[in-house]
Amino acid sequence: MAEKILIIEDEEETLEYLRLGLELEKYNVITATTGNEGLSLTKRELPNLIILDLGLPDVDGIDVCKEIKQATNTRTIPVIILTARTTTTDKVVGLEAGADDYLSKPFEIKELVARMKALFRRLEFYAPQPDEILHKGGIVLDVGKHKVTIEFKADLDLSPKEFQLLYLLMKNSEKVLERSYLLKSLWGYTESVESRTVDVHIQRLRRKLSDQVLKFTEHLNKRIVTMEGFGYKFVD
Repeated sequence: MAEKILIIEDEEETLEYLRLGLELEKYNVITATTGNEGLSLTKRELPNLIILDLGLPDVDGIDVCKEIKQATNTRTIPVIILTARTTTTDKVVGLEAGADDYLSKPFEIKELVARMKALFRRLEFYAPQPDEILHKGGIVLDVGKHKVTIEFKADLDLSPKEFQLLYLLMKNSEKVLERSYLLKSLWGYTESVESRTVDVHIQRLRRKLSDQVLKFTEHLNKRIVTMEGFGYKFVD
C-alpha cells in the first residue's frame, strides 16, 4: 500500500509540481493550501509524511509544525519543511520546532523523494511503544506523554529529536551506541557520513541536564558518557 503524503503549500505551481512528481513515484498524495486546512487534514487523515511550506497565508508553518509535533496522535509523523527561507537561523528554528528535515527552494523531486525514503527508514529503527516508561538514573521518560521528569520534581524541556535521542540512550543504558547507529536511527542516514548532528544534540542534552544539577542532584550531568572513537552511552 502506497504511503499517504500530505502537502501543505499555498503556491499553486509548486503544489502541482509536488503532487505530480510524487504521484509518479506511486505515492498517495493529499493537499492543503493553508495551515489550518493542513492541520485539519493531518488529524483526520493521519498521513505517513507531511511536506510543509513555511510561508502559508494564514498560519506560519513553524506554528503548524509545532502543533503537529505536540499532539499525541500526530507527533510521530515525519515533517519535511519546504521553504524559500535559507538562513541558518531559519533552518534551526524549523528543526527545533520538530521538523525532521529541511529542503530549500528551488529543489528537485528526486532529492525530496530521497529524503522521504530516508525518513521512512528511520521510522523502522525508532519505534518506542506508546505506553513505555523508562526510569533510570533519576530520570523518568514517559513515551506516551512525551514527558521527561528529573527526580520526580522537574520537567525537562526537550525538542522532539532530543527526546528521541535520550530515549534511545536510556533504552540501551550501559551499552555504547555508535554515532552511525544514532544517525541511522534518528536521521535516516544509511551510509557512514561526517556529521556533527549527533554531537550537537548530545551537547544540548548535557546542557539541559546540567541546568538541573544545582537544583537537585550532581549526578545528572554524568549520565551521558562519550566513548572516544565509538559513540555514547547512558550510565544508570
